[in-house]
Amino acid sequence: MSQPNLLNHFKTQLNHQACLGIFSKTTDSNVVEAAGYSGLDFIILDMEHGPATLETMHNHVRAAKSSQLFPIIRAKGVDAHAIGSALDTGALGVQVPNVSTAQQAKEAVNAARFHPKGMRGVCRFVAAANFGTLDKQTYFEQANEALVILQVEGVEGIKNLDEILSVVGFDVLFIGPYDLSQSIGRPGEVDSPEVLALMKQIAEKAKAKGIILGAFSDSLERNQSLKQEGFNYIAYSVDLNIFSNALSDLVRGI
Repeated sequence: MSQPNLLNHFKTQLNHQACLGIFSKTTDSNVVEAAGYSGLDFIILDMEHGPATLETMHNHVRAAKSSQLFPIIRAKGVDAHAIGSALDTGALGVQVPNVSTAQQAKEAVNAARFHPKGMRGVCRFVAAANFGTLDKQTYFEQANEALVILQVEGVEGIKNLDEILSVVGFDVLFIGPYDLSQSIGRPGEVDSPEVLALMKQIAEKAKAKGIILGAFSDSLERNQSLKQEGFNYIAYSVDLNIFSNALSDLVRGI
């Protein structure tokens, strides 16, 4: 499947059904490629909490595309250079953490889109533009179709949620339950009534605006409940933790 087809296919899925992905903190691109053969819909290559360098991300993105896995890079934060560099790799989406205000949301969108939708820094001699061999206009048009996912994960973001949801140009609102639990003084208690109530409040407002919802899950049961609650972008656990748990299951089975 070509890059535009992979992008269009995933965006169509995302608008009509729940899609399942994982976070990735590996530095081995073989792990990313293998994840694609599992049938997962997407992978979030993590530069906020993961150790992989930008050079490694280029290889991760290639590996994902080779197995028809939709590659998204989570940037380090609301930083124009980090967002642009992530998309320069050829990633088909960028996820921006710790968005707390409408101004930050605008800055994230602005950094991810070329004119007239934003002011992303321009260099067409990058992997995303086939190193300058892709027609310039084609590249700019295709690049502006990349997914932009904004993470709202704290009480300040919730306080400013109406204004954030009014920002034009992003595709998915992602709720980080762990950071949300930390922000209300209950770190790690992602299943607490307070955290679940806040997630429900965010979800209701996003759905009223017609915005696609995303969230992190670390249990199979939570995957199902998020799906039932209308979340179409479900990021389950982390590749290395999934690997470790699978080995533990193997050991227990002996």
